[in-house]
Amino acid sequence: MIIGLTGPMASGKSTVVEALKKWGYQHVTLSDAIRDEADRRGVVQERENLMGIGQSLREEFGAGVLAKRALEKVKSGGGDKWLIDGIRNPAEITELRKHSDFVLIANTAPEDLITERIFSRKRSDDTLDKDAIRHKLRREMGEGEPEDGQQVQKCIDLADYTFENTMHVEQVEPEFKKLYNQITNQ
Repeated sequence: MIIGLTGPMASGKSTVVEALKKWGYQHVTLSDAIRDEADRRGVVQERENLMGIGQSLREEFGAGVLAKRALEKVKSGGGDKWLIDGIRNPAEITELRKHSDFVLIANTAPEDLITERIFSRKRSDDTLDKDAIRHKLRREMGEGEPEDGQQVQKCIDLADYTFENTMHVEQVEPEFKKLYNQITNQ
């Protein structure tokens, strides 16, 4: 099984990723290809820069390029339990759905909660200006972006399952386990 994970920044995806890794999933993120390209170009790995590089890769190689590269890693890595996260464009989903055992989960949270999480996590590349956070979030969701750019809302709309990640971090794993059991029929 390949589980795909999409959702906005600071929606709690990392906590879901850690749970799936605990349950035996190998992990690849579409952002890995973007980070590799940033290093190759000598570009600082900040969110805005990475978004721009992702856009340029999509323009040059097609909107599904990052998913194609992830599936290559899955194929070469072996095993039957994979997690691919960082899905931000519907063309990536189209590529991933070519794998017969693919399921897409949208991890979501309300904008106000996302803003609170960004303020509390204090990552070095996070701004602490609410308007700037909302602008970044809306851009990521697809506002003002080209069709082959960041389109997280469209990805959420295409998900097979949605996990509303609004609970405290300690509650995420047991709540997500309920959805996981439903997906895997356990």
